[in-house]
Amino acid sequence: MPSVMCVTGTVADTGLGLVLPHEHLYVDLSCYCPPEPQDSAAKAFYHEKVSPANRGQVVNNPWGIVDNTKLTSQETGVQEASAFAALGGRTIADLSPCPAMGRNPSGLLRVSAATGVKVIMSAGRYTLPSMTDEDKTLGIENLEALLLREFTDGVDRVRPGLLKTGFVSKIDDEAEVRSLRAVARVQGKVGCAVAIHPYIWGPLSHQILDIMEEEGCDLRKVILCHQDFLGKSGDYLDSLVRRGAYIEFDTFGSGWINDPMWQQTDQEKIGFLADQAARGNADHLLISGDMCMKIMFPRWGGAGYAHIPKNVVPAMKVAGLGGDMVHAITVENPARVLCH
Repeated sequence: MPSVMCVTGTVADTGLGLVLPHEHLYVDLSCYCPPEPQDSAAKAFYHEKVSPANRGQVVNNPWGIVDNTKLTSQETGVQEASAFAALGGRTIADLSPCPAMGRNPSGLLRVSAATGVKVIMSAGRYTLPSMTDEDKTLGIENLEALLLREFTDGVDRVRPGLLKTGFVSKIDDEAEVRSLRAVARVQGKVGCAVAIHPYIWGPLSHQILDIMEEEGCDLRKVILCHQDFLGKSGDYLDSLVRRGAYIEFDTFGSGWINDPMWQQTDQEKIGFLADQAARGNADHLLISGDMCMKIMFPRWGGAGYAHIPKNVVPAMKVAGLGGDMVHAITVENPARVLCH
């Protein structure tokens, strides 16, 4: 029976239930913040803690306050995962794949144990700004060996269940391409899913798939994240599915944040799902929230992990996506791509 490695051990595909395939229980995105401002007021804001008092400022300038870009609280993780579970959620994939991005293997294990939610840890590297100096020079073979060791030996006795890598812009940075090649090789040997943060503003993912195929990756295990921004390019997304890849719309619940990354409404994304389903691609669609900032959680006025089962699933049904299709997108498709 197909299965996936969760932080507490192997889980069969039938045991995953409703899955959020792209979230962050722990993360550190501070490498993407601008340098400390020189202006005294902006500098003070840069070092504040996110609170109800400054929430409006944070919404308007989410990268201008470092604290917003870090999720480090076990208490918050437990609270939010519990809210997800109370609405029928069963599995969360944590897409922070390395220490530089705030990955916390023992923390993931504690959240899973405290809530009963199955948690899948990822392994890999992320975009260039998050790479250490060593990562930027690491050869393909060396990174491949490091990642394979994580799958066999674990990290702090926790083994990953999927891979991740990404690109900050176009597919031309040597360190990011080496990371992609290493991750593709590991996928071919391990068999797990691999999530790719592509260049999200243009139709370049065929280039990514070409490289992965060269390295022996099974494209039927590839998840192309953040396809929300190319949702209107229906023919292009359809062409990615024709090669076996899954397309993921994963910014649900954050359309009110002042950043191009999160400017679309949930209704727009549901429309993209409907368009792809009409093209016969319902079995290759995934949805998630990519909750990666403090203001995305209810404690700070956001939606949290509960948003998908609480609000998005009912909205999908109202929009005409039948119950069987919603079940496929939230349960069957994640299980199929994550398990091997």
